[in-house]
Amino acid sequence: MPRLMRADRPPVDRRDAGPPAGAVWLRGGIALAADAFTGTVGLVQGVHRSITRSIGRINPAAHPVGRVSDFVYGRVRDIGSLSFAGAGQLAGLAETLVPARKREIPARLSLGLHSALNGAVGDHLEASGNELALPMDFVAADGRPIAFTRHGLSVGLDDAPSPRLVVLIHGLGMNDRQWRRAGHADFGERLARDHGYTALRLRYNSGRHVSENGRDLAFRLQALLDAYPVVLERITLIGHSMGGLVARSAAHYAHEAGLGWPRRLADMVLLGSPHLGAPLERLGSRVTRSLTRVPYTQPFARLGDIRSAGVKDLRYGYLRDEDWQKDERVGGDYTASPALRPLDHVGHFLVAATLGRREDDPLGRWFGDLLVPVGSAFGHSRSPGRRFVARDQDGRVFYGMNHFALLHHDDVYRAISDWLGPRLDEASSGDRSICRTGE
Repeated sequence: MPRLMRADRPPVDRRDAGPPAGAVWLRGGIALAADAFTGTVGLVQGVHRSITRSIGRINPAAHPVGRVSDFVYGRVRDIGSLSFAGAGQLAGLAETLVPARKREIPARLSLGLHSALNGAVGDHLEASGNELALPMDFVAADGRPIAFTRHGLSVGLDDAPSPRLVVLIHGLGMNDRQWRRAGHADFGERLARDHGYTALRLRYNSGRHVSENGRDLAFRLQALLDAYPVVLERITLIGHSMGGLVARSAAHYAHEAGLGWPRRLADMVLLGSPHLGAPLERLGSRVTRSLTRVPYTQPFARLGDIRSAGVKDLRYGYLRDEDWQKDERVGGDYTASPALRPLDHVGHFLVAATLGRREDDPLGRWFGDLLVPVGSAFGHSRSPGRRFVARDQDGRVFYGMNHFALLHHDDVYRAISDWLGPRLDEASSGDRSICRTGE
């Protein structure tokens, strides 16, 4: 199980959020390969045990064979561990002898692979202390990490800090660079240009539980608020897919801990976020559970269970620790949890996509946006306790669009801008009225 973060744990300052160097890939890859080797040996041993036990019920003479095979598998694991340990030492030698420029992987490719790996097994990377586990960081448009100090923010931001802050939060297995398409400005840069925002992007290990990332983001936003060079008046969070769940979880934990930044949180834009869960993950869970019903296939269920904690949280859109902890207590029988109540003063703009060309298009009903159905993106549930209901809520459906186009499509940006514009104007008018009253 991945390491749990305490609710009062302060954020850890990471100075370098860039893509891992070639040497880190080598060392981290060797460590991950060692874990895969051990798991594979365990899988084969499990199948062998199932067969031996079945035969042993008929012929007791098979029991000694089982004990001998267990001894052999143990020695195979030992030899493998020694071999991978030696490979790790050789990796250190290669780092010393081979010039760095020959060991490096192109930055964009490295970050893409790094993010996908963390989405798949990021909880394991963190729990095993693997160097490939991504830290959580705010980064600028060009991917530079932003330090949580007044000086770091002043030099790290592209323009003078604005009282309006927008944070872009990517989804599972993705990263901050994927908000940008073919060199065009991302939503953060457009909002800075059109509405005077300062834009930051979050980079994080999406294989961890949503609640763990949400709690960490809550405290990092507070650290950001404390170090921000000017008075921060408005915070807008934009989350794509899992990123929307992380944003909601962060607001919950920040409010629960009495942090200051939720009072400045005014808007939350949730792009294709699976508030009720994702059908593909539920299907994967059913397949894995079906494998446990036959003794010979039980070991293979472990392969299906390799999916990261973050992936499993998408089954029902889990946001809190107790959502997934209850399932561990009952042996992994995942069940839906009651909806998390949004903050009353925050506006929510829910955006969904569908492959269908119209509302009654069967293509949209069958496949949604490829990953998230419209009903889940809007939090429309037949169960009242599961529905997403906010006091200030609006939404938009984009037809003929897939899940990933929500990250950068011009029509999506226009919808966000059109929703935010009047809200920003209203806030500015209110500020001017207060100033005139004060005079």
